[in-house]
Amino acid sequence: MNIVWKPVRNKSNGRFGYKPEAIVIHIAEGWLNGAYSWFNNPTSQASAHYMIGKNGVIWQFVADEDTAWHAGGVNQPRWALLKPRINPNLYTIGIEHEGFTGEPWTQEMYEASSELIASLCTKYKIPLDRNHIIGHNQINSVSRERCPGTGVDFDKLIELAKTKY
Repeated sequence: MNIVWKPVRNKSNGRFGYKPEAIVIHIAEGWLNGAYSWFNNPTSQASAHYMIGKNGVIWQFVADEDTAWHAGGVNQPRWALLKPRINPNLYTIGIEHEGFTGEPWTQEMYEASSELIASLCTKYKIPLDRNHIIGHNQINSVSRERCPGTGVDFDKLIELAKTKY
């Protein structure tokens, strides 16, 4: 698996004693270069650890050991493992995906994302299931209800990751 390191300024150093316990799947509502620019814009206050391109390229923006700003706003959550009063950015890894809500993922996106997920689950001993591989909308079902949207098939993604686990 080839990962291109593209560091961004929007992040917090460290995880304040927490370790990755889940992976949050996002849709970028845009393209790789646009996300890279957005994550370097201090006014956006947003970033993710990784982003998967439509062609399967993997960019890493924030080191796993640091905190990306991808899922901090909790609003009417539907995730059973959410820790009360603790920012989920501290104990999750965020993976953005190039494209738009409702747009089907390419097979290259499924292959790259599943390989990355399998690697992260192995490294951090994260169970490979729907309680630990979640959509952003499970943390914020109000303003992020369309993230990652209908373009991703979570069952397919997780089953594919299990073949690489």
